[in-house]
Amino acid sequence: MKLYLVLIFTAISMAFATGYVSLLLKGTYTSTPEDEEQITRLKLNFQKSVAPKSIINFNSLYYSPEQFQLIDPIYTLPEPGSDKSVQYFSSRGCFTGLKSLLSRMNFEKVWVWEEYRCGKIDRLNDSFFREAPYMHPSGKSYAYLAYLLNKNNKNNREWVLRNLQYFHVTELSIISRSIGDLGGKFALLAKLDTDSLRKVSRGRGTILTEDFLLARITYPSFFSILEYRFYARDDLESFLKDSPYFLHNHRFGRSCFYQDGQLCWEYRVGHILTIANKGTIIFLFGLVLICVIVVRLLIIRLKNQKHEDEKRRLALRILGHEFRTPITSMLLLMEKLNKKYDTMDDEVQETFLRMSSEVYRLQRLTETSRHYLKANKGKKLIHINCEEIGSMNDFIYEIALPFIDEHGDDLTLNLPLEDRSFNVDSYWTQIVLKNLIGNAFFHGKAPVEVRVEYLKDAVEVCVIDNGECQFHSFAEMSEEFAKGNKSSGTGLGLNIVKQVVKEMGGDISFSPNPTTFRVVLKKRRPTKGESLS
Repeated sequence: MKLYLVLIFTAISMAFATGYVSLLLKGTYTSTPEDEEQITRLKLNFQKSVAPKSIINFNSLYYSPEQFQLIDPIYTLPEPGSDKSVQYFSSRGCFTGLKSLLSRMNFEKVWVWEEYRCGKIDRLNDSFFREAPYMHPSGKSYAYLAYLLNKNNKNNREWVLRNLQYFHVTELSIISRSIGDLGGKFALLAKLDTDSLRKVSRGRGTILTEDFLLARITYPSFFSILEYRFYARDDLESFLKDSPYFLHNHRFGRSCFYQDGQLCWEYRVGHILTIANKGTIIFLFGLVLICVIVVRLLIIRLKNQKHEDEKRRLALRILGHEFRTPITSMLLLMEKLNKKYDTMDDEVQETFLRMSSEVYRLQRLTETSRHYLKANKGKKLIHINCEEIGSMNDFIYEIALPFIDEHGDDLTLNLPLEDRSFNVDSYWTQIVLKNLIGNAFFHGKAPVEVRVEYLKDAVEVCVIDNGECQFHSFAEMSEEFAKGNKSSGTGLGLNIVKQVVKEMGGDISFSPNPTTFRVVLKKRRPTKGESLS
């Protein structure tokens, strides 16, 4: 409890300290006229020292207002009234949904395209694609529709390169993946995203994309010229790496050290530390150290608590499962004695009633108990008492003997001809094997075979029966309280076996057809202080 109080107090103190440091840093994170002048010089030096990849005059590529629609992404949206279910780049759905377009301007071109794609016209002249309008009402350029339709070999590289300026810019990246690099200016335009194209169509001054920095060249206002220098983003990052600033796109609602149009200049973290006073830096690193310590303490505390809970849960499962068998036997004996109750004298009857009451009380306790048992502190969930067993064949035979007496020829025990001594915990090994053999008879189908094989520094025991398993994996069947349809047990036996084998450093696996549980127990060499009961 004291540790939790310390951690809570530390967390509150850190909250106030973080606010204090934030206010200190915010005071040094406001641009000054000197900063703005330094950024201006930085921009001029960049233009002088770094050559652009290309200079693109959009007026020379798209010289008419109609062609400028091939830049703006808004024109890729289908027009109202157009049928979105029709694929205008195929020969299906011919002349569908044209009534809503009858009153539109340039409807004649839409009709000609319908005749061409549906086979009414065999060929279109190149002037069809080079004259306005260039965009089909579906939101695709006529050149792109012809490319997709691939009639008269319209998707060959030569035809596409000859008509690149009649495709919408957003379609260039798709085309380049099919026919290869477009080359020249169109290869650069193919790398522009939708947001960048929207800014270009509106004539923004500086545009930062994933691959480029676009800087618009300014002309006198009476010249309506849209021209950009294309700088490689890598060249920009290389130029700025030695400066105290870095550049990114400005986002609405977020703070910015210095906003330059659509761009935002920010201080690098290293530069922030240089302008902050020494006391602030020490305080900041001290705060980080406290955070690390607090997180470390919390992790240790949670891990220890989880481990203790697991120990208690395992103890409860083992006790509940192991008590169930003797209690059941005692109940059967009580029923036999109850048949002879009338022949008992008064004193024996009273003793019998007291014993019956205690047995039923113990049964209710094991069935309804939900409390975790107090466990010893330690890293292991169970204590391993490793001892040397002189004859493993005799040891395994004694474990299987009660089942042989009960089931006779239905149990086959295959022991190796060469006996061997082995170091293992006899108590936990008996629990594992008895549970597996008992489950084979109770949940499986006779005959049952127990096959033993000695490996190098290990012993392998396979319990095989001829039943069918309804579970798909060992992990599923070994979960807590996992029970088959015909099971009347607690559903804890196999879970206990899995936990015990894991704690003993062994391995357990399952395979169907036939149902086989394979347990491998490794030889252990007891160390000083390990031999605990």
